Amino acid sequence: MNSMSLKKILKSSLLFIALIGVTFFVVFKDNSLNNIVETLKSVNLTYIYVGILFMFLFICCEAINIRRMLRLLSYDISIVNGLKYAFVGFFFSSITPSASGGQPMQIYYMKKDNVDISHSSLVLLVELASFQFVTIVIALLAFIGNYKFIITLNPAIKVLIWVGIISNTIVFLFIVLAIFSKKFISKTIELIFKLVSRVKFINLNKLIKNIDEEINQYQEGAKFIKENKMVIVKVILTTFAQICFNYSITFFVYKAFNLSTYSFLTVFSLQSILFISVSAIPLPGSVGSSESSFLTLFKTLFPVSTLSSAMLLSRGISFYLFVIISGIVVLFIGIFKKNLKEKYMNNMTLNDKIAISK
Repeated sequence: MNSMSLKKILKSSLLFIALIGVTFFVVFKDNSLNNIVETLKSVNLTYIYVGILFMFLFICCEAINIRRMLRLLSYDISIVNGLKYAFVGFFFSSITPSASGGQPMQIYYMKKDNVDISHSSLVLLVELASFQFVTIVIALLAFIGNYKFIITLNPAIKVLIWVGIISNTIVFLFIVLAIFSKKFISKTIELIFKLVSRVKFINLNKLIKNIDEEINQYQEGAKFIKENKMVIVKVILTTFAQICFNYSITFFVYKAFNLSTYSFLTVFSLQSILFISVSAIPLPGSVGSSESSFLTLFKTLFPVSTLSSAMLLSRGISFYLFVIISGIVVLFIGIFKKNLKEKYMNNMTLNDKIAISK
């Protein structure tokens, strides 16, 4: 893989696994494993299956948004390809710090399907901007609605909530400017050139030419999207559904334990606060911070005897299970591509092979 070497993937995976190991040791060291297993055996599996379905729908919503915008830019993308990009993004975002590997790998796979880098970057930026916008709005509403509860929380959690809201807002504003402000892009590129010009071995003229071409394509794509405002509305609405699917999973876990004291809205609101509070922490998949924050935020909703099991189920459905599934998808894509290439090479004539070698 060109955009992310096998060595980097292996390093990220080992860090990810190590974090999981440390997290589970810290979280469960004071809990009997037998008690957790017995508690999990008593859950209503129907709600667990619904939670898994909702997580799959979360992935589907991203696939729909990617496909919708690429088709707007004249790419004939199937829903299967859309799902491929969504699973790739989920997997590499999960195993890399600050989800930094997700979008580059999505761009890499789109490039393999003949999608221009400028267009794939634009689509993913719009999709990310939509995601940031919806998570911020929902978190602010949840914060206001649960203010009395939030002020009773540990000061560290309150700081995390504010850091999450502020950092996500800054990212959102930066993305919007990057998409729709030519002046902002030009100033950013100018700054990059000043830094790059100090590196002697870089061909600055060639770099400027390549970036100019990318910016022109980027601006054409942005203009095209601005002229199709209804598409942006559809993207935001799909993102809203996507986030609702994700935040609802904890409620289904709550119901799986046959609990009914608190409403869907209460559980949903706390989950939205949890999500934004850990989003600014630069750990792969927010491993560790998500688990500990869950135990803090939801200790009033779940009985002490089921809290650790509830956290395990909630994170298991919304994260760990789909890291495994998306990892299998990425592996399958790699094997499928390799087999296709080998089949193609075997069917080639000797002259064709000689021509390629030249």
